[in-house]
Amino acid sequence: MRRLVLLGWLWCTPLAMQAQAQRLAPIAPIAPIAPLAAAAPAPEAAPADTIYEFILRDGSRLYGTVVSEDAVRVVVLTTAGARVEVPRAQIERRRVAAGAARGGQFWGEDPNLSRLFFTSTARPLPQGEGYVSSFMLFFPFVAYGVTDRFTMAGGTPIIPEAIGRVFYLAPKYTVAQRDRASYAVGALGFFSSRDEGSVGVVYGSGTWGTSDDAVTAGAGWGYASDGSTVDLASKPVLVLGLERRIGRRTKLVSENWFAAGSSARFVSGGVRFIGDRISADLGLGTFGEGGCCVPLVNFVWNFGGGGKP
Repeated sequence: MRRLVLLGWLWCTPLAMQAQAQRLAPIAPIAPIAPLAAAAPAPEAAPADTIYEFILRDGSRLYGTVVSEDAVRVVVLTTAGARVEVPRAQIERRRVAAGAARGGQFWGEDPNLSRLFFTSTARPLPQGEGYVSSFMLFFPFVAYGVTDRFTMAGGTPIIPEAIGRVFYLAPKYTVAQRDRASYAVGALGFFSSRDEGSVGVVYGSGTWGTSDDAVTAGAGWGYASDGSTVDLASKPVLVLGLERRIGRRTKLVSENWFAAGSSARFVSGGVRFIGDRISADLGLGTFGEGGCCVPLVNFVWNFGGGGKP
């Protein structure tokens, strides 16, 4: 309706001016009316129910939807139902929050979705995001999302004299990613700094479900290389992983390996404690040949991502 009124005003105003001129002066030719310029498309706005994470300059965080905003303030309806006016000058950064509101609380998404205890899920790291982790305390890993589908990771033991002078690389490419399914191929290779040989595994995997509850299954084939030839195992190792969110800050995780054609297996389970950017895994693993029990301790710090003030 507003646009129709505006169009009517634009077209009728020159005609009214012309009628007034006819009463006061001889008739003169009417200047042609310039065509209306096409309206520029409005920028795409986020849905009204989008939950944002506001990081304030004092370090506190606020989660909620934006009710209104101007150059001075932002009015936020928090996930607990409170209406808060935040001075824009106090906002360090804001971004779309990864997670969902449940029972008046904001449940942040697990920041470590691209892996179980040790092995990878089929989910990629978003481009520009990454993590620094410490598997079993002595095996650090650094991973980075080169693109939205390609993740590169690697590291070297903290105590090389005791464990060995090796480094490891773990590229992963997510072939397809949908809302509730991801499929990936990748490799984990161990390389010695003293020769050109390497050993490792190449694999394919799939992850089905949500960020809270999911199943990961895959198969990997071990390989050994002396730098000129490669020997690939004829039978795969099967992997089954489970994730189950049980609380705002906790998730159950299980990672299990089964060697095809053999009774050898590794079964594990534990709890992941979820922070804003830091997560910690505590669990136990057992070997099929009677070995019990291996403690699993992992710490992960995620980096990257951003937002606007």
